[in-house]
Amino acid sequence: MTKYLIVIIAILVTGCATVATSHRPSDYYKAGGNEANNGPLFGSTGESLGDIDIDRILNYELKLPAQNRIAILKLSNDSYWRHYSNDFTQLNETIARDFVGQLRESERVYDASFLPSMLVPEQRTVPYLREAAARYQADLLLAYRSSCRTFEKYKFIDPNETKAYCSVEVVLLDVRSGIVPFTVVSSNEFSARKELGDTNFNETIKKAEIAAVAESLKDSATQLTSFLSSIGTL
Repeated sequence: MTKYLIVIIAILVTGCATVATSHRPSDYYKAGGNEANNGPLFGSTGESLGDIDIDRILNYELKLPAQNRIAILKLSNDSYWRHYSNDFTQLNETIARDFVGQLRESERVYDASFLPSMLVPEQRTVPYLREAAARYQADLLLAYRSSCRTFEKYKFIDPNETKAYCSVEVVLLDVRSGIVPFTVVSSNEFSARKELGDTNFNETIKKAEIAAVAESLKDSATQLTSFLSSIGTL
């Protein structure tokens, strides 16, 4: 475990770029917009929305409880690397704990935890995910996925060096209303060299990817907690 942590610290992560949701102007909303109609903002699955419904959704001003539970759902799959080495498994679990811990530091969050796998629906559409989060009594559902791309041309320059680009996309869903008030995409470019302890070059690449994803998750959590601090209270 220590060997992997030392290597990850030595990986160079550069070119961080983050695009997050901007706050709406305070004068955007119509007076009494939330009370105009007490019916649900979104109809049943498969129903298209009319102009009046769309106007209500656009005019909906989100407010949250003073303290919230966030259910977290990871949409991307890295099961192969989780079973490749116990060190990788421990690293991924450490990154997840750090991400959850950072969310829990927000004064608007009393609990942040992963949505139990038994509740995750086979159809991962917004209505079904919203229902699963409601069963978990979560106020908010945070779904995220990560993706990485390796620049193959650098292997021709130096077979022991890699450069790649990793992105983490985060979407926040308000379980009560079905509104998605916040999104953020955080990307990092990284480079790494194969170390003596690496079994193969793929291992080098994966360790670098894990470091970049960890950095992107950290930045995404920072953006999210800042957003939550500015939301009105129910």
